[in-house]
Amino acid sequence: MIFALIVWLAGHFPTAAGLMLTFPALNGLAFIFSRHDTVSAITRTMLWMPLVNGILCVTYLAAFILLATPEYASALAWMLAAGIALLWLVLVTRPLVGRGVPSQLQQPYAIAIAAAGIGLTAAWMYFTGPAASDSIAADATRPALTWLKIALFALAMWLLIVLPPRFKWKDGASGILSGLPLVVLAGLLSVAQDGATDLEVRRTLFTRMMLGVWLAPAMAVAFIFGVSRVLAHHGAHAWRIAVVAAGWLLCFTAIIATGTALRWLSAS
Repeated sequence: MIFALIVWLAGHFPTAAGLMLTFPALNGLAFIFSRHDTVSAITRTMLWMPLVNGILCVTYLAAFILLATPEYASALAWMLAAGIALLWLVLVTRPLVGRGVPSQLQQPYAIAIAAAGIGLTAAWMYFTGPAASDSIAADATRPALTWLKIALFALAMWLLIVLPPRFKWKDGASGILSGLPLVVLAGLLSVAQDGATDLEVRRTLFTRMMLGVWLAPAMAVAFIFGVSRVLAHHGAHAWRIAVVAAGWLLCFTAIIATGTALRWLSAS
């Protein structure tokens, strides 16, 4: 569903699609399958994931916009996906990520991510000028790579749910695995490798998605911070499915509202 939503938004509401690129789908599942005594450890490492994935999304979008040619755009899309996956693995195996964000720094960290996102969004709007309508083309929203999306999501679920308990990994491993960029890579690939869509349409889609991507990590970090604080209470943890569902709904609502505001500001 997340894959399809990203692709649909890319054609009809690119700004919101950019904000969706770090949507905390797997983060929420990690909380749902957590125990009360593991929430703190999961949260510490999980908070790094939206920042890491946000940086990688910007890298993918910018590289495709700058380097894609009509002859090699599809090949470039797959090469970038492989490179992003490898870079993600390198980044998340750094000791800093493994240690996570300490509890006392989590609120300042969340505020800093939001402030940086606002600043980068303002800079992008200033240097790119007014944007045209977000609606691009209906053919840019065709379903694509369905088999790959299903396989990647199944793989992500397996890695997140099965591996940590089976191999007795540290609790923080679940936080890192919840940041697997498989969902976002499938969404970006669905657009970037689609040779049936004109390259300039794809490049325009990605350029407009760049308007929202700067604030995307702030949305996911806010979700993680808020949900983890609620689940820290014993009684609330028993209701974790409802808590996560409410968090997802609030996050999606914030994405649509923010995307609408950014579209209006960029056009004025």
